[in-house]
Amino acid sequence: MVITHFPEKVEKWPVDVQALPVPGTERPGYTPIWRNATRPDLTTQETTYDVFSVGRQKSPNLPCLGHRPWDSNTGDFAKHFEWLTYAQVEELRTAVGSGLTKLLQEGKLGEGVGHTHWMTAIWLQNRPEFQIIDQASVAYSRQVVSLYDSYDDASAHYVLNHSESRVCFTTSSHLASLLNGAAELPKLKTIVLVDSRSFSPRRPGELEGSQVAEQWAASKGITLVSWNDLIELGRKNLVGHTPPTDNKETAALCYTSGTTGHPKAAIITHAQLAYSGGLFLNYFDEYPPEMMLSYLPLAHIYERILEAAMLRMGGSIGFFSGDVTRLVEDAGILKPTFFPGVPRVFNRIAGLISAQADGPGLKGKLLRTAINAKLANHDKDATLTHAFYDRLVFRKVRDVLGGRVKLMLTGSAPIRPDVIKLLRVCFSCEVREGYGQTENSGICVLMNPGDKVVGNCGPPLSGIEIKLRDCPELGYTAQDKPFPRGELLSRGQTVFPGYLKDEAKTKETIDEEGWLHSGDVASIDEAGRVSIIDRVKNLVKTSQGEYIAIENVEQKFAAHKLLAQFWLYADSRESHTVAIAVPEPDPFAPWVSAIVGRQIAPTDLEGLEKACQEPKVAKSFLDELAKIGRQHKLRGFEIPKALKLRMDPFSIENGLLTPTFKVKRQDAAKLLKKDLDDLYAQSNGASAKL
Repeated sequence: MVITHFPEKVEKWPVDVQALPVPGTERPGYTPIWRNATRPDLTTQETTYDVFSVGRQKSPNLPCLGHRPWDSNTGDFAKHFEWLTYAQVEELRTAVGSGLTKLLQEGKLGEGVGHTHWMTAIWLQNRPEFQIIDQASVAYSRQVVSLYDSYDDASAHYVLNHSESRVCFTTSSHLASLLNGAAELPKLKTIVLVDSRSFSPRRPGELEGSQVAEQWAASKGITLVSWNDLIELGRKNLVGHTPPTDNKETAALCYTSGTTGHPKAAIITHAQLAYSGGLFLNYFDEYPPEMMLSYLPLAHIYERILEAAMLRMGGSIGFFSGDVTRLVEDAGILKPTFFPGVPRVFNRIAGLISAQADGPGLKGKLLRTAINAKLANHDKDATLTHAFYDRLVFRKVRDVLGGRVKLMLTGSAPIRPDVIKLLRVCFSCEVREGYGQTENSGICVLMNPGDKVVGNCGPPLSGIEIKLRDCPELGYTAQDKPFPRGELLSRGQTVFPGYLKDEAKTKETIDEEGWLHSGDVASIDEAGRVSIIDRVKNLVKTSQGEYIAIENVEQKFAAHKLLAQFWLYADSRESHTVAIAVPEPDPFAPWVSAIVGRQIAPTDLEGLEKACQEPKVAKSFLDELAKIGRQHKLRGFEIPKALKLRMDPFSIENGLLTPTFKVKRQDAAKLLKKDLDDLYAQSNGASAKL
C-alpha cells in the first residue's frame, strides 16, 4: 500500500501481540522475518519539502521556531522565548534560498555548480537558523551536511572536504578555524556568519572587526556574508522554489561519530527523513506533542527526525540557550509537552530524584512512600497517575521540566529499566524507549503506548522488517530459549542507500537482499518486543583464551546508581579486567561519607576527588561491582580486579568521548595508559600475594 499521508490515530495499541513472524520466511541461521502487528505495510512518496508544507498548512500563524533572546541590559538570556510562525519561517527559507541562488549566479560558490544538488554545510549549535537553512536547502533541491558544534578543526575540515561543501553556515567562534584551514578546503567558497559580526572600532579611523574579517576571508579566496545580508539579498532577488520530485534523492549527509578513524558519511534520502518523521505520528496520538525543547545535537539523526515529526504536525520547537547546564532553566521557561532525551540526561534526573528519596526524615520517607505506591500501580495496570500523591509530592518534580510534559522518549544508548519506571511515576507521563542507528534513520523499533513492560525497545515500526542472524562465536542463535537471539537485521524505507565514497563499507553493511546489519545483538520476546543485549564486534580475548563481550559486561556495571560513567578495559595480555569510573555526585556523596568517616557534600567536588583516592573507597566500590557481577552471573575474569575512581568526567573536550557521548575506546586506552598500567600492576600484585 502506497500512501502520501500517514494515518494519525490508532484506536488501541496491542500489548500482548506487538509484532508477528511472517510464515514461510525461516532460513537456517536466521529467525523468521518479523513485522509490526498493527500496521505491517506503510510506505510514502513524500519528500522533506512535503513534511514542512503539511505543518505549515496546519499551523500557518502558530509558533514554529523559538529561542531565548539575549538581554544586553542583564547580560543574560531573557526569561521568555521569542517565536517565528510557520508563515515567517516559510518567508525566511525562501529568502535564504534565493540569496544563495544569487551568490551562485555571481560565481561566489565556485565553478561547475548548478542550481540544485550541491552541498551546504551547517556548523552550528541547535538554533532557529539551523532549521531555516535546512528548509531553505530542501526548497531548492540542495543538500545539507551538519557538523557537530564540538568538532575540532581536523574533524570539521575532514567533513567539509569529504562532502565537498560549497558554503558553510557557522558562527564567529569557528571562523578562524575555517579561514586558517582554507588552503585545505578547496571547494569551500562562501561562509555565512549567523551571529553578529559588528564590532565598534576602538579608535576613529580603525577598521571595524567585520571589515577585518571580510578582508581576511577575501585573501583566502572566500566570500564572507552575514546572515542578515544574505536574507536581504534574497528578498531583493526572489526565486521560486524548485523542490525535489523524487524522494529517493539525497537530502543530507549524516556523519557517524565512530569511536575509531574518520567518521563515515551516511547518505540520507528524502524518503528516509519523511518516513521516519511520519512514523512518530502513529505513536503520538494519545499525547500529541504541541511543544518540544531542542537540545540534542541536530547533527545527529535522532534529533533530526524528531524535529521533522514536530514540523509535520505543526508543533513548536523551542531551542535551548546553548548551555546544557541550563537545560532545566530552559525547560522551565518553555514548558514543553514532549521531552526527548538520552540515558545520560534521564539518568541524571533519576539520580537527583533517588538522592532525595534516600534522604533522611519525613521528606525522604514521604517521597519513598509515594514512589513505591505509584510503582505498584504501574506494575499492576500501567497506571501513571495518583490522585493524592501527584498533588502532594510529584507536582514539584513535574515542575522541574515545566510541568506540562506528556511524553518522554529515550534512545541512542540502552537505559536501565528502573529509570524508565521511576520517570513514569514521578512525571506521570509516558516514557518510551526506542532503538535505531544513523543507517536506518535513527528509528527501527519503538515501545508501544501503554506497555508496562520495560527493559526493551518495543516492536519493529510500521513498514520495517527485522530478523536475527546467528552469532555462534558469541553463543547467540535463533534457537535460543526462552527467546531467539542474534545480530539484528532491518529492512525498509528507513534504511539508507549507503556511505558516500565508500562502496566497500556499504557492501559490508547492507547485504544483497537489502538487509542492514546493525552490529547489535538483540532478542525478540513472545510479544515481538526487541531488546538490545550485546555488540557483535566488541570481543576481547584474554591471555587465558577466554572471550569477553566488553560492552555487554560494561553495561551491567554502568547501571549502578552511584555511577555517572563507567569504562571497563580488558588487555589481551592480561587475564582479567580493570575499570575507571566517574561517580554521580548526589548519590555518591552520602555513600562515600559513610566510608571515610567525614561528611562530604555533593557540591564539594574537591572533597569527593580526595575521597576517591583513598584505597578503602576503591575497595568498597569493587565490592559493589562484585555484587553486580554475582547478580548477573558474570565470570570471575569479567569482574574488574582493580578500579580507579575520578570526579573528572570523560568528555568530548578531553578526547575521551565522541560527539554522541560514546567512549572512544582506543583513544581512552592511549590517554589513560598510565592509569591502566597502574591498575594492572596493582591487581597483579594482589593476585601474586594471594
